[in-house]
Amino acid sequence: MNKNFTLFYRIAFCVLLSLPVAAWSQFQIPNNGFEQWDGGYTSEPTHWNTFSSSDGSYASLASSNHHYRRSGHRPGGSGNYYLTIYTKSIMGVKANGNMTTGRIHAGSMSAASSDNYNYTQRSNSSHCLPFTATPDSLYVWVSFYAESSNSEAQITAILHGENDFQAPNHENNTSLYKARAEVRTKRTTGSASSMAWRQIKVPFVYSGSASPAYLLVNMTTNRQPGGGDKNDSLSIDDIQLIYSAWLTDLKVNGETIPGFDKGRLNYTIHVDDIDNLTADDITATTEVDDASVQIQVSLSDVNETDAYIYVTVTAEDGSEKEYLVLATTNEIAEDIDTYTPESSPSVFPNPANHTITVVMDHYMEIIDITGHRVSYLNGNGTHRVNVSHLPKGVYTVRIDGNKTTKLVINR
Repeated sequence: MNKNFTLFYRIAFCVLLSLPVAAWSQFQIPNNGFEQWDGGYTSEPTHWNTFSSSDGSYASLASSNHHYRRSGHRPGGSGNYYLTIYTKSIMGVKANGNMTTGRIHAGSMSAASSDNYNYTQRSNSSHCLPFTATPDSLYVWVSFYAESSNSEAQITAILHGENDFQAPNHENNTSLYKARAEVRTKRTTGSASSMAWRQIKVPFVYSGSASPAYLLVNMTTNRQPGGGDKNDSLSIDDIQLIYSAWLTDLKVNGETIPGFDKGRLNYTIHVDDIDNLTADDITATTEVDDASVQIQVSLSDVNETDAYIYVTVTAEDGSEKEYLVLATTNEIAEDIDTYTPESSPSVFPNPANHTITVVMDHYMEIIDITGHRVSYLNGNGTHRVNVSHLPKGVYTVRIDGNKTTKLVINR
């Protein structure tokens, strides 16, 4: 680790000062893509620690490298490097690959001894990660080679209180931690020379009573101390903490929107009274308690029969999702997947996927549920219009300024 840190206010409170303030977010793990390293390819990734910086009676014996920097990135990634840790034999004893945001304590030659653990060392700024946010999930990309198909690698993230938390020694003491997320994976490849990346997503389980103060992240080639085989290797890239901005329910006038699903952001519903529809008629239930909701209802400036409901959900880290609901007095189906509008000789096919054909004399415009024009075309006669850039939903097509029809884009 880079040792150029300053202790601030008191020795027991560690702060991360090696990155500019704008480059580090309290909501993510620093250097979570393993792009920064303290030296060459066998040095420690910045803000992470392995055996070379361990303490304990057997620290000097265990200090040889169990990791290296590798060039490349996970599928769809853009970084230059990723991390690989591997199992190594030390005097005939298998030592699992091990990487942590805390510190490794090597106190015994017996792998399963309680004197071997990873821990948050609050008195040392290089071996602790202050953290008070409350993430909802952990996403991580891994490629795992193991000689045995039964071997399981493991990554854990433990949000704990004002204590030098030891893993695994303290993992059953709920008074010391707030939440845990645990990733386990069997081998993704049976060849030591090939990569087989997969992304794993797990929730944080909030089962402890401590107030969040630190995050301890540990990664190992085998969840059993001394388990697995020599040269088993776990590659890791892009560890991400996720904060929920999802809804689990959305009601209008006390009734859940038909077909509601938290991952679907656009809806069309029928209401009897548009003029008296207000935000007080909308009930939004967030997936987590620390997300906030803003609701706005706006009458359409395009069509007097429509109103738009905007439900903006803001997660703890400031990320947002917006649910958009078109409320209309028109008799249309409530789920666009089964909605077939009245046929119009001027716009077809309808519903559409990627293109529509429009018959017009002067011009055509497409208006989304917010009232904004998202497509415009001048011309006379029959024209093909590309709509593949438009999200799934219900739109208004206005032709020559006086003819309108509902268009369903249903991919």
